[in-house]
Amino acid sequence: MRKVIGLVVLSTLAAAPLAAQGHPQTREGFTMSLGVGSGSAGAKCEGCGSDRRNAPSGYLRIGTAFRPNLVLAGEVNAWTKDEDGATLTIGTVNAIAQYYPAPEMGFFMTGGVGYGMVKAEVSGGGVSASTTAKGVGFQVGTGYDFRLTDRFSLTPFATYFSTAGAKFESEKFDGNVVQFGLGFTWF
Repeated sequence: MRKVIGLVVLSTLAAAPLAAQGHPQTREGFTMSLGVGSGSAGAKCEGCGSDRRNAPSGYLRIGTAFRPNLVLAGEVNAWTKDEDGATLTIGTVNAIAQYYPAPEMGFFMTGGVGYGMVKAEVSGGGVSASTTAKGVGFQVGTGYDFRLTDRFSLTPFATYFSTAGAKFESEKFDGNVVQFGLGFTWF
């Protein structure tokens, strides 16, 4: 996790002088962003406790800039951890709004709601089992587009995504992830 945060900070510092070289913060039409990083995940269930675990995470966002300060998009977030023959995956698919308070700047805030799931798989000793909890997904986040060309930005980001009301059979089981990373954004 420290290495990922360090990479994001170094990338941001390296991109800042390039971003200041006159590429305007314009947003129009189709947009796509892909981000990779690290996430800290936790789970909540009735009668159990869960320590947070770090593992790779990322997102894919596809949408349209409706105004210079507003992008409406669909976004998929995912986190997965494989440990001792058990794999836990937490993911959401959300409709999001990405808002730029000052359109001439790259800072933005996101929020969205949609579908969430937590999937647990166990295998070993010739036996395997899998179960999936489904519920409402949601997310909030922030980031900054460092414009490198007229249509491309490096985008350090921080996002919290979670499930609500997910159930394994009749047991409530929700997952949440705090992720940090670096995105690649095309406008």
